[in-house]
Amino acid sequence: MTVASARSNDEPTRDSGEQRRASLRDLAAAYPWLPPVAGLLLVALGLWMFGELAEQVHEGGPLLGLDRRLLELVAAIRTHALVTTFGVLTWIGDDLVLTGVSVVAAVYLRVRTRSWVPALLLAVTGVIDALAVFLIKLLVARPRPAPAPLATPEDGFGFPSGHSSHSAAVYLVLVFLLLRVLSSRASRAATVTTALLLVTVVGLSRVILGVHAPSDVVAGWILGVVCAVGAVSLWSLSYPLQHLVDHLVARAHRRKPPE
Repeated sequence: MTVASARSNDEPTRDSGEQRRASLRDLAAAYPWLPPVAGLLLVALGLWMFGELAEQVHEGGPLLGLDRRLLELVAAIRTHALVTTFGVLTWIGDDLVLTGVSVVAAVYLRVRTRSWVPALLLAVTGVIDALAVFLIKLLVARPRPAPAPLATPEDGFGFPSGHSSHSAAVYLVLVFLLLRVLSSRASRAATVTTALLLVTVVGLSRVILGVHAPSDVVAGWILGVVCAVGAVSLWSLSYPLQHLVDHLVARAHRRKPPE
């Protein structure tokens, strides 16, 4: 097969992909409330999943047996090198690092958009997620895994994983904000891939270090996604709602009889 024929075979696939993306953009433009409403439906699904996990943990369901088996498997492969490596990587989800990343990103987005709204969205998402994690830890009151050889000791309750939740919430909102200002396909793909990789590594580090059970991490991921998608959806929904209110007010003024 020649290079020219290979390119010609790729063109229909590329064109169909562009057409699908164009159709989605047209749909979102025609119904601006549709993406945020879909996001809120995703939030509802996430809350249901989180509730099911919390019930399993609180009531001592079968999930705890799976947690024990996975923790035993991790303990069997845990080494000094692994603990040292993931002891560094876990800082990606630390509040101090997330705050620093958020500040740098907020300044960059302020320069690109000439608005502090992205910084406000980041801050609100982070505060909501931190408050949710704090309250749920107190309500569920799940102890952390029993100390194991080479495991890193840590105080406090285990469910959900704060590192996992905070990193998911902050990095996913950052992805949403950066995709709005990045133009090239490569930079957008790299942003999404990097964020997903960071969130995954943070969650895995908490299990490898022995400070969280796997279900703590999964619950943290779900809660972080719920906070991020919820904040972005409500923020996005404010624009079509504001346009609708302006339209209704203008229409009422036009119908008002002159005095």
